[in-house]
Amino acid sequence: MMQKILIDTSNLSTIAVCLEQLVNAERAQLSIEHLLDQSTNNAEFSSWRKSAEKALRAVKAKRRLITAQLAVLRQQEKEKNEENRQQHNEYLIAELREIVTPSSFTRCVRYATDKLEACGE
Repeated sequence: MMQKILIDTSNLSTIAVCLEQLVNAERAQLSIEHLLDQSTNNAEFSSWRKSAEKALRAVKAKRRLITAQLAVLRQQEKEKNEENRQQHNEYLIAELREIVTPSSFTRCVRYATDKLEACGE
């Protein structure tokens, strides 16, 4: 008999939770598929088989939901990281403007722009 694996999709609020539930879904799916592969096709197992197939469809649906939420959370994390990098750069520029001479700062800006354009070619 298979041990029931709980797949909780009620609180997919972090990447870690999504990954944990994705592992649970994978384990459940593999377990159900294994049991279906091992089952015989006689009449006494037909109702059990239908229940197992229904459970497999439910697990796959939960997996799709978890995967979709994981994609959203990863995109949000990517955007947040980009905002943090941008904010860091703005702070860095403000501090450099205070420390270096205006001509040195302008020269640094020109060098950085030239390097950026060279990378884009």
